[in-house]
Amino acid sequence: MSEERDWSNLPPELIFLISRKLADLSDFIRFHAVWKTWLSSVPFSDHPPQIPWLLEYDADFSVKACMKEELHFYSLTSHGTKTKSIPIKESHHNKKYNRNAHGYLLVEDGNELSLLNPLTDKEISIPAVQSDSKIEWPIFMASNPIENLYTLFNHKLQKYNLGVYHPDKMEFTYVDSDFCCACYWNSMLLTTQRSCCTQMYDAISGKMLYEIPTPKNEDKVARTYLIVSCGVIFRVSLIFPPCVTIFRIYKLNFDGGKGEPCWVEVRNIGDQIFFLDSWSGFSVRAVAGLKENCIYFILTELGKFHPHNVLLRYDIATSKAERVPCPLERFMWFIPKLC
Repeated sequence: MSEERDWSNLPPELIFLISRKLADLSDFIRFHAVWKTWLSSVPFSDHPPQIPWLLEYDADFSVKACMKEELHFYSLTSHGTKTKSIPIKESHHNKKYNRNAHGYLLVEDGNELSLLNPLTDKEISIPAVQSDSKIEWPIFMASNPIENLYTLFNHKLQKYNLGVYHPDKMEFTYVDSDFCCACYWNSMLLTTQRSCCTQMYDAISGKMLYEIPTPKNEDKVARTYLIVSCGVIFRVSLIFPPCVTIFRIYKLNFDGGKGEPCWVEVRNIGDQIFFLDSWSGFSVRAVAGLKENCIYFILTELGKFHPHNVLLRYDIATSKAERVPCPLERFMWFIPKLC
């Protein structure tokens, strides 16, 4: 008769390998609750890369909404109708929260601004933007807003511009650029409009460094995204021919730093997955249950009484899109973080 295994005494290296397979943060939290030895072997700060959740918002949500008692989420790894909820501290109720990225919501309380992690209640105060600007849409360009730059999608005199926050100086640098998407890479900001050239700025000074021409075969573009994936910048163009959805993907080529930057079309992103919404996109490595070399994207459909979202998956290899079931009506991407 075999001896029963003591699961509390698994080797730390094996516990770590098991934790790497947990793509959903709720599973990672439950994993820690099994044994104290598991918690000590893999601290919360060392959780594996997470597949994003879908954050539900109300029907009246356009850019901002009021905090309520809880936020509702759906995980792609659930493969069903199960949703999750995160309680919100009473002190945050009725504050306005904005779009999000990297696990933080941009919260407004009158003239005061802060970043809030709803999973940990961690809040980071930031200074208000200049008086003639209004925060329209935040786009966080770095994974750690305490140590790195992030940007806000501002609205100034009916023109979009970038406000780049520098935590060490506690101030913003503003870049006047009429853009619809942006990304941060190696201390540089890249911005572009739908089918226009891409402009590259120094994030510290706001000086424009390069103007990258539009890809030659990019046409009938409905929306353009800039995504940093594994240290490489991609331009992802969403095209809507009749009855068909097509993405064209381009990689930024610097020619080893010897030539002018240009876009080169690619047809494979390897083990990565791109996630897109109305304004921005990001990349995550594929995990068990989610197919690599794909694009998950959110579209808004106009219903009879109010708009609602649909989630689709685009297979880059086959150039085909299919609808992905989701129990929520209105949602946006949210990357959960425990630190």
